[in-house]
Order: sequence, then C-alpha cells, then structure tokens
Amino acid sequence: GFEFSLNARVMDKGDFQWSLGFNLTTIKNEVKSLTNDGILLGAYSDLAPTHIMKEGQPISSFWGVKYLGVDPATGDPMYLDRDEDGDVDGDDAMIIGKAFPDAFGGLTNNFKYKRFDLSVFVRYSFGNDVYNLIRPVYESLGYSNDDYSLNSVYSNNATTVRDRWQKPGDKTDVPRASFINANFYEGSSQFVEDGSFVRIQNVNLGYTMGGGKLFNSVRAYFEIQNLYVFSKYKGFDPEVSSTGGSSEFTAGVDYGAYPQARTFLVGINFNF
Repeated sequence: GFEFSLNARVMDKGDFQWSLGFNLTTIKNEVKSLTNDGILLGAYSDLAPTHIMKEGQPISSFWGVKYLGVDPATGDPMYLDRDEDGDVDGDDAMIIGKAFPDAFGGLTNNFKYKRFDLSVFVRYSFGNDVYNLIRPVYESLGYSNDDYSLNSVYSNNATTVRDRWQKPGDKTDVPRASFINANFYEGSSQFVEDGSFVRIQNVNLGYTMGGGKLFNSVRAYFEIQNLYVFSKYKGFDPEVSSTGGSSEFTAGVDYGAYPQARTFLVGINFNF
C-alpha cells in the first residue's frame, strides 16, 4: 500500500485562521506461503471457525457458507451448496469477506477566531467487513432450542424481523419465523456486513484568556470524544471486535462486543 498526507493553511485573515491535516493509508496484504494451506481459525471459543489462513488471500479472511437470500415461495433461507450433495454444511464454506480495510485515515480541521479555537478530528475506514455473529441471537425469528423451551436470550427480537417473509410472493432478505427450526446458518455471509465508517472522533472547543500575574494564559475547553459514526453497519459499532483486537488473524467479529463510549470532558489548562 501507500501513505499520503497533506497539511495546509487554508485561511489566515486577521483574527481568523483555518488549517487542516489529511492522511490516507491503503493496505493490501496477501499470505504468500503456509506449511498447511487452509488453516481454519475461530474468533470465539463457542463459535464454529470464523476465519481462514489461505495462500493468496489476505489475513483475517472470513470463512462461511454463501447466503443466497430468501425463497419467495417458502420463506426459507437459501445457501450455496458448493459440493452439490443436497446438504449445506461446513464442506460448502468459502471466503465471504475480510476484516482489514482497503483504506483508512483521518481529517483534522483547526479553526481560531480571536480567543476562541475549535478542533474537529474525523477518522474513516473503507473496504472492511464485520462478521456480525450476535445477530443470530437477536434475529432468531422465534427459534428456541432443542427442547423447545424459551430461554431469556431468545425471548425478544430486533425490529428488523418485522420485515420477515410472511406469505408466498414476499420479497425480503429476512426468512420466515420458526419456533422449531432455526431459519439461519450462523456461519454464513448473511451476517457479514459492510464495516466502512466515518467517525467524528474528537471535537474540542476552547477559549483562551490572560492569566494575570500567576499564569501566562488560561484556556478553558469543552470536548466530545466519539461524537457520531456514519455507517451502514447494523450493530452498535463497526470498529469493534470480540477478540479485543488482540489478534489480527481473527479480527472483525462482533459477538456482543461492547461499543466505544461517547465521552464529554470539561477542563482548564494553565500556561505558566
């Protein structure tokens, strides 16, 4: 890949100044060789394999069966039966996404007007996917478990299931409700989502005044961290991982990962 950065003074007129900084990084990685090709990895102990290390493919490649949508006649989900044996299982799995982005970077704008100053920092990432494996829990479509008893974890569903298939001819991406049969395949591309995002990471507004005899100056400020995220991702936060980011080989899986907090800060800086 390559890295690009730009720093510019956009405006400097009297009491008003505006400067910006922009950076862009692209990534393309590829596994060149392995002792054993096709090494399956799991991001979580009670999940089936979620990733694969394979020659010619990037690390953190997602592994699962390919989702083909909902049969409009029956409401059943459809998956690619690669070996054409009439049964969709792990033998039909393939690479269905990747956690590493194609590009990422940031944009910083700094404004100053007389004694006021404002800084806005935005981060972005494009071309990365998220394996949203908590969705089968809150989009269970009524499925319980082997003894057909409702556990608390299955007792409620997200509002997205309102768009489920309900009668022949319905065109939707959400299968029909079923109490007995699980109308989903957990390790499938049905739960791989676009993880691209633009995040307003930090906004800082300050006012600087003279400090008198004790200080050269005093700056009071108000700051918001993680103000807002623009993303199509259905989960809480596209930039989370249940592995905590501890391994790049199993990155990008959201299995109930806690989202980043929004933080409000008020402070005073004394310049001696």
